[in-house]
Amino acid sequence: MKILKDSAIYLFGEMFAKALPFLLLPYLTRKLGAAGFGELSYYQTFAALLVILFGLSQDGAVARYYYVYGKRNLHNVVYAGYVYTFTVAAIALAVAGAAGSLIMAAVVASAAVQCILNVQLTLRQCRKQAMAYTVLQIASGLLCSLLTVLLLEWTDGEPVFKRFAALLLGNAAVSAIAAWWFFRQQNNPIRWSWHRIKHSLMYVAAFGLPLFLHHGAGFVKGQLDRMVLYPLYPAEQLGVYAAGFQVAMVLGILLMAVNKATVPYYYQAMKSRRLNAEKVRRLAWFSLPVMAIPALLALLIPEAWFLWLLGEQYGGVKWYICLFLIGCGLSAPYYLLVNYLFYRAWNSRISALSLLSAAIYLGVLAVSAPLGPQWTPFAMIAGAAVILPLLYRQVKD
Repeated sequence: MKILKDSAIYLFGEMFAKALPFLLLPYLTRKLGAAGFGELSYYQTFAALLVILFGLSQDGAVARYYYVYGKRNLHNVVYAGYVYTFTVAAIALAVAGAAGSLIMAAVVASAAVQCILNVQLTLRQCRKQAMAYTVLQIASGLLCSLLTVLLLEWTDGEPVFKRFAALLLGNAAVSAIAAWWFFRQQNNPIRWSWHRIKHSLMYVAAFGLPLFLHHGAGFVKGQLDRMVLYPLYPAEQLGVYAAGFQVAMVLGILLMAVNKATVPYYYQAMKSRRLNAEKVRRLAWFSLPVMAIPALLALLIPEAWFLWLLGEQYGGVKWYICLFLIGCGLSAPYYLLVNYLFYRAWNSRISALSLLSAAIYLGVLAVSAPLGPQWTPFAMIAGAAVILPLLYRQVKD
């Protein structure tokens, strides 16, 4: 019963926090217009890339360290990860400052703070502190949303910069409180030494570097299309494309939230042998037809409903929503299969398969992008579909 209760709390926190950006979507699409929303989505791709670079899978490294080695030296792993994040982010900020890009500076800073928050959330999840985890999620979502509206309504100009400034300020406040509380709970006094930092950095790098390719491939399949389309087509078209993606990502966020909330119990079930390769493969098969339902439902909804939600400037958005829902739905069997490989620490295999999937995605993107934005979502579908049989073959006892 406790597992079900904690899972429900985790899921509620994830869904509430992730639902807030979606609830902001009608406001942002109207406030920014199609062109402004297209520009926002363009810079969001940079933010996603920087989170991968700054994070280096620290949250995963912290979780694995906790489950494999315990919490005795866990704080040093956290410190080392933060030293890495702040160092790399400082370099990126210097580059943005030299380029004179205020928006990019805000993107860099918000990405760094997001990495800090991700680690703090992971610490709560590892310790089964479901309520603390949920409070942090909700506080972050509410504060970022509130600051976004306040900055856009009370000040003029630079709406894209203000969105990233709101993310920076909101997540920084929550991360600072969470980090202070974590360090305060440490029984041993904080002792900084280069030996400990170096040793912990080596652990983080050993875990994260192989996965950098994996997450990089995920970025390519989930974000690169907007970077390619932005210089090829008017910002208004990219805005419609991005709005369709954001609506479809409701499903992607739901699946991501369920996955994040259940991973600890997935690992526990693997450890106790209540879950094995055969059951994982069977669950992956079962999830495929279930995940086709959202796209079919979207196909039946009149486009006028979507225009009522987003605004009249977003004609043609239904096409993108349906296709992106197919691509997002393929995440369900992917999570089921790839978590098995993560548990086995087969990170190199994951990276190799992800690179192959990304190569397929890039091939389809190269062909579809010149034909028009309406064909580009097929690259996402192809990249997501091709990795499933490859992962399926790797899942074995």
